[in-house]
Amino acid sequence: MTDLFNTALNITALQAEIEQTVGDDVTEFFYLPSCQSTNTESMNLGRHRSVVLAEKQTAGRGRRGNNWYSPGSQNIYCSIGINKTIAAEYLGLISLVVGICIVESLQNLGVDDVSLKWPNDILLQGRKLGGVLIETRALSQDEFYLAIGFGLNINLTQQECDNIGQPAISLNQLHEVTFSRHQLLVVLVSNILQQSMLFEVDSIDHLIEQFNRFDSFSGKEVIVKTRTEEIAGVTLGLERTGWLKVQTEQGVQSFSAAEISLRQRV
Repeated sequence: MTDLFNTALNITALQAEIEQTVGDDVTEFFYLPSCQSTNTESMNLGRHRSVVLAEKQTAGRGRRGNNWYSPGSQNIYCSIGINKTIAAEYLGLISLVVGICIVESLQNLGVDDVSLKWPNDILLQGRKLGGVLIETRALSQDEFYLAIGFGLNINLTQQECDNIGQPAISLNQLHEVTFSRHQLLVVLVSNILQQSMLFEVDSIDHLIEQFNRFDSFSGKEVIVKTRTEEIAGVTLGLERTGWLKVQTEQGVQSFSAAEISLRQRV
């Protein structure tokens, strides 16, 4: 297992396989031994249908400016750039599209007990395996450039997982996994690129149904932490905009991913 994940990436072969899978959907492929963050590179490039892949991030970040642990040649750090025509109120749904792609891809490769934590965490056995970070730049009223970033823990030691600051896990801890980092990247990049470009607002109901299948917090008691308070409640699913609905003592409240953090109540 460790040998599979330690194998150096053959970038020429990786690019060829991805392009063979998605056809003309990839226009440019950028491989960087190190960068501040793949999202920063993608935003600076601003290239439609581009892929940025790095072996190491020196300033990797997660949602709400949190740091993302990004050691060299051990994990997946990737950003896909696309131009997308979509109303601004629905931009948050793209993170759900990407999360579902990752979970389904892992399941198809034989990884069990993988789920989603709204809005952008990938969980394995209830612990954080990875995450999604999407940054946007407006091109016109309803057209945006999206840097779709995703990272997965692939070959971390238990000590490294313990030092992340929240319950975390790495794929190399699963003895039954037999695919390589190369194979996983081909599947993930191809699926995320295609599904992000194909998503339209008329498929929102189906998207939310898919998310509900993988939602690890469905119907759970949670604590919603805003900038000024902590609110206890029970999750009720998602609004059509992707906002989270929570039954609280004050009634049903909806929360934007940009405004809160979420944890299960214990």
